[in-house]
Amino acid sequence: MGFQRKSAVTLVTCLLVAFAGTAGLTSRLFIENTEKAETSQYELVKKIVEFNISGLETRALARAELVASMPAVKTMFAARDRDAMASGLKEMFTIQKEKFGVDQAQFHVPPGTSFLRLHNPTQFGDDLSATRPIVMAVLGDFVARKGMSISRSGPGVFGVSPVFGHDGKPIGSFEIGGDFGPVLDGVKRAYGLELVMFMDEERLKAAAPNLKDVYTERNRMGRFVKYKSTNWDLMQNLVTDAELSSPAIENEPFTREFQGTPYGVVAVPLRNPAGDLLGMIIAAKDFSPTRATLGQSMTWLAVYAVFAFVLMAGVVIVILRGAVARPLAILNQRFAALVAGGPAEPIEDTDGFYGEIGDLAEHYERLRGRADSQQRQRAREGAL
Repeated sequence: MGFQRKSAVTLVTCLLVAFAGTAGLTSRLFIENTEKAETSQYELVKKIVEFNISGLETRALARAELVASMPAVKTMFAARDRDAMASGLKEMFTIQKEKFGVDQAQFHVPPGTSFLRLHNPTQFGDDLSATRPIVMAVLGDFVARKGMSISRSGPGVFGVSPVFGHDGKPIGSFEIGGDFGPVLDGVKRAYGLELVMFMDEERLKAAAPNLKDVYTERNRMGRFVKYKSTNWDLMQNLVTDAELSSPAIENEPFTREFQGTPYGVVAVPLRNPAGDLLGMIIAAKDFSPTRATLGQSMTWLAVYAVFAFVLMAGVVIVILRGAVARPLAILNQRFAALVAGGPAEPIEDTDGFYGEIGDLAEHYERLRGRADSQQRQRAREGAL
């Protein structure tokens, strides 16, 4: 029985170590696969935001170049007929605003003066040199550009096209601007992401000082201020002012929980064509489906590991008892009787006596046969 207990304990312990190691490695593999999946999700979220901003830029530039190429626009702009331009282009701007989210459209004249704002025709003649680098760049070399900029109406994605007269000489430039709000809302509807657009407050105030509803303490986070958000109550709990101010946030997405739900958080910087950081968009994706799958996998792994361990431990104990312990106990009893000189009984049932144990049984039978022969021989000699 001592052998049985010790061997069973040894084998079951080895099984436990083996199953625990396998379960540990498998769980680690599950975790690594989940981390890889989440990393790919980070990259996908960033690409989604960048793609939608890039698409808005391209559409804005296409509309600006279309208007700038219209013969009637060239004629009126060359004549500096502001009233005729405001009247003639009013319907076009209204349609673009209502159907396609265009909220700004403006003509400029060298060296950097606002000539006509279709979205605000009564305000013109102001100097743009200090606040609109993209406009100044186009008026400098008359090459079309697209990108983010901050106008008096607020930040937007702009396409700025030079306007050439009928003689081919440059007479100014025209821009179309789109607000970020529809972009954020569209991304949320299409992909289920939550987003917030932060702007550098100092830069925003310098170009758009009249956004009083934006410059509030509730919207402020460090040197940044919230301009648009799909869910501000959530997003202000997923990022801190220290993280916003850290340059590493652009390349180091992270996970944060809010009310028990894990979110993957990605930052997309917003820069003007000159490369200046104007703000950033923070996008958050709900990672609870991924984490739930990992939790389910870990639970099933634990169940399977425990079941397999119990099954294998039971098999080991049955084999030890039936194929090792029982035959050894029988052999031990028979050899002990043989050594003591008592009657040596045969082993009647040798089922389960495998391998070396079967060889021991055969050796016992030979020894028993010799002992019987010797006893019979002594009995005959005593009778004589």
